[in-house]
Amino acid sequence: MRRLPSLKALRAFEAVARLRSVSAAAAELSVTPSAVSRQISNLEEDIGVALMKRDGRRMLPTEDGRRLESGLTDAFSQISNAVERLRQTSPGNRLRLRVPAMFASAWLISRLDRFDSLTPEVDLIIIDQAEQVGASVHADMVIDWGRFEDDATTIVERLTEAEEVFPICHRDLCRNGSLAGAPLLHLETIGNPWSWPDWPDFLEAVGLDGTGADEGPHLAAGLVLNAAIQGKGVMLTSTTLAHDHLAAGSLVRPIHESMATDDSYWLLTARTERHRPEVAAFRNWLVDELAACFGRRRGR
Repeated sequence: MRRLPSLKALRAFEAVARLRSVSAAAAELSVTPSAVSRQISNLEEDIGVALMKRDGRRMLPTEDGRRLESGLTDAFSQISNAVERLRQTSPGNRLRLRVPAMFASAWLISRLDRFDSLTPEVDLIIIDQAEQVGASVHADMVIDWGRFEDDATTIVERLTEAEEVFPICHRDLCRNGSLAGAPLLHLETIGNPWSWPDWPDFLEAVGLDGTGADEGPHLAAGLVLNAAIQGKGVMLTSTTLAHDHLAAGSLVRPIHESMATDDSYWLLTARTERHRPEVAAFRNWLVDELAACFGRRRGR
């Protein structure tokens, strides 16, 4: 194997070239600026070319330095990804799933015992989708509502067909086949970019009177379903979320009107995680469960 320069020197150079500052690189690496400068000088002496030049108060890579910076950025990114994958998978094949709270409570959690029985070696951690607000929360896979496309870091797969949105409530709440007099439960989505319709949107779309559509309690996603089950009001839901409760009779549709959408539930998988066996196992289990739920065949 060819002799490589010092890894510390390469790391110091990459940080300075990226940040354009010795002091900023030193702060990132938790060393002194003089230590960073010394590492770069040693690296230039080892390689035999000038790598950095001063431009006023900034430090810029030379032409040779830019070529080295490009390769090092990719290399350190791969190292970081490899270490992160090891951190996430080594303790019991850990799988971190981020999911909307209402999807988890209405559909997912009641089925997880079947996944556990099939893959007892997988340590599944479920994170409320709302926790992404104001913080960077790592997740190997994400279930989300809306419309998505593949990008450089994520593979997306549509889990459900375009869904309908309609009201549901406790069977004793709306006995007259209308919403008249029933409190309307509003989904509170502060900090969440969901395209979930609200009551004014729904009532306008289906041609019903929207008077008082903004009135009623506003509840977080983890609470609005419980409020509907307890007979506290009528909530808007979707085809998938309503499935189990309608089948069990714990909730009913007080009116027949529904609102068509182009949205559905999607599975988003980090490209760096897609080859992990636990990721594939959860994806296949999830697709099978949805197929069984709606009585349709699903491909793999």
